Amino acid sequence: MAERLASPQGGYRYYVSDEQLAAFARLTPLQRLEWVEAAREFTLLGQTPETRARHQRLRQGKSID
Repeated sequence: MAERLASPQGGYRYYVSDEQLAAFARLTPLQRLEWVEAAREFTLLGQTPETRARHQRLRQGKSID
């Protein structure tokens, strides 16, 4: 499992082991896309209305402020 660590600059950084990278490399292209889609759906579940609005503005090429 990836290890999440606090970053000195703020936010987070992740450590992924060589074994995890090798396991991902063994996935088929379809399995990789399914993994990315599942991660996208998971992050959408945790969005606040404010975050959702900011993402929408970014997709439209607008400022998030």
